[in-house]
Amino acid sequence: MSNTLRVNGTVHTLDVPPDMPVLWVLRDVLGLTGTKFGCGMALCGACTVHLDGRPIRSCVTPVSAVTGKSITTIEAVGQTASGKRSRRGSMWRSCSAATASRVRS
Repeated sequence: MSNTLRVNGTVHTLDVPPDMPVLWVLRDVLGLTGTKFGCGMALCGACTVHLDGRPIRSCVTPVSAVTGKSITTIEAVGQTASGKRSRRGSMWRSCSAATASRVRS
């Protein structure tokens, strides 16, 4: 069965079973390995992606439930406005930590 997904802004038409979990579509079919397998029961959050802006657990969500919707994975988070702010903050913390360790030496 053909399923059309928009993943990180790119439209993909895939021939996968409708009950295939989104996690395996992302990792095995599309090669996007940033989304991880954790518990397989939607408890740990390792497989979280955003579906039309809302977090879902991709390990238990069938591809048929997301057909025609927009999925954002960790690979694209840095491209969003909030992701860019987060990355700048992370870089600042890294620079501060490096500077602090040199001062102590």
